[in-house]
Amino acid sequence: MNNKKTIWITVGVIVVVAVIAIVAFSSGSNKQPAVKQTVKIGLALPLTGGAAFLGESSRNAAQMALSDAGQTKYNYDLVIEDDAFNPAKTATVVTKFVNIDKVSAIITFGSGTSNAAAPINENAKIPRFGLASDPTSAIGDYNFIHWTPPFKEGQLSASEMVKKGYKNVAIVDTNHSGTLAVTNSVKEALKNTSVKIASYDLTNVGDKDFRTIITKIKALKPDIVLVEMFSPEIEIFAKQMKELGVKIPMTSVETFEWSNDPSLFEGMWFISDAKITPSFAEKYQAKFNDGPKPGATYVYDLVTLFINNQEKADHALSPTEMRDSIIKTGYENSPIFGNIQIDKDGFFITNASVKMIKNGKAVLIPE
Repeated sequence: MNNKKTIWITVGVIVVVAVIAIVAFSSGSNKQPAVKQTVKIGLALPLTGGAAFLGESSRNAAQMALSDAGQTKYNYDLVIEDDAFNPAKTATVVTKFVNIDKVSAIITFGSGTSNAAAPINENAKIPRFGLASDPTSAIGDYNFIHWTPPFKEGQLSASEMVKKGYKNVAIVDTNHSGTLAVTNSVKEALKNTSVKIASYDLTNVGDKDFRTIITKIKALKPDIVLVEMFSPEIEIFAKQMKELGVKIPMTSVETFEWSNDPSLFEGMWFISDAKITPSFAEKYQAKFNDGPKPGATYVYDLVTLFINNQEKADHALSPTEMRDSIIKTGYENSPIFGNIQIDKDGFFITNASVKMIKNGKAVLIPE
């Protein structure tokens, strides 16, 4: 009996030790939760309408950023909705992100759309990052802008006009918060130069006849015309310039690159947003058999930023925690733009660049 009792006691001790060892090993080696928590990111993009080609490129970039993240501690759900570049639709989409999808962060595309979203996400305390020029959309504790600031682009535009010896410029603008912010920055930068503004005309989204404006410009004979329009208005304007025999060169801040037919501006220089690392453009080209369109780089950058910040955390960050982690750490190692300063007003500061339309595509002009 004693021998049997001793054997059972020994077996019991071995079993207890084994269980303790298994529990200790499991708690020590498995730092990730058994079931991954899901973090949702909302993207309101123009997937229909005249700007659809831009939204599609940004959607590709967002999915590419998620793929490039590889194995992660958390699941990431990109909730992508079409707002057709329409502020009213953006407001509806962002309300859905807030109330139904319960996203941790939001990306919006454009100034007008970002302005429409700003009060909604601000009230809900969900950080939103707009691809926008209008500083208004960064007002509030939860609103940010990831785009080259207008003052950077305005300064470079004025500098290039002076460098090229222009004496006067005609400006054709659009009654839209984004283009207005850009042209205001150009006009401000021109004040301290020898370049004079020969005329300023304001058009509206949806206009189709610019012949009266073009006829006036033809009579004024400015050295160059600065055109700030979206697609399809900018293509209509360029074609009507040609139809009326106006050969005055044109330039823009960004909007040549926003055109669905940039070949209309072949050989013309313009000011664009920040330079990107060539490796990203090459990788995107290889994956989608096309170059990234304006906005795609910023969307890729933001999705990467959200994922990187979340992966450092030991729990799924609340929207406020996501915002605070970005404000606290800043953005010192962007895969697209390098080191980025986030200023007190919520702007991600990047520098403008000079480009030219060559063979129907926007290319950097070497400094």
